[in-house]
Amino acid sequence: MRSLKISLALGFVLLIAGCVVSSLHPLFTNKDLAFDPSFLGTWAGLDEDDTLVFQAGEAKAYDLTYITEGQGLKFKVHLVQLGELQFFDVYPKIGKDHDAFHLLPAHTFWRVERDGNMLRTAWLDQGWFEEGIAKKKIIIPNQLVEDRFILTASTEELQKFVLQYADEAFSNFSEFRLQR
Repeated sequence: MRSLKISLALGFVLLIAGCVVSSLHPLFTNKDLAFDPSFLGTWAGLDEDDTLVFQAGEAKAYDLTYITEGQGLKFKVHLVQLGELQFFDVYPKIGKDHDAFHLLPAHTFWRVERDGNMLRTAWLDQGWFEEGIAKKKIIIPNQLVEDRFILTASTEELQKFVLQYADEAFSNFSEFRLQR
């Protein structure tokens, strides 16, 4: 039951943040993974009451608690280094109980920019993606499920895609300040 509540809260967060595009496959291979301990700590949102709490996870991963509307949502996050750009591959932590059986976790991608105690993150924007698909500007394997796009592309195709459209697709940044 708890996992279902968290998943519903996550859906609410995504609705508030503007719909995002999800992926069945990760944005990284092992060679693309980075781990920067300076991300560890508590980051308070400048524009919203959201808080990001990063802790060290397993095997070059972070455990993220995303706090919004008084609800703590848990994610596994990988820092992905593609050329000069950094991204977070964000994956929900869903329990193994019966309520979670019907949930299909998916990856979401955030572009990350870091300057000292400031962190800027931007989701892959669904509005931009929808427009690109409609105008046939964007060609990448995907499926529209209800009102949400799910990328079905391979990791290699995803990497090419995010690098090609990094400035356009990830333009609505949220800012956070490190609180420690």
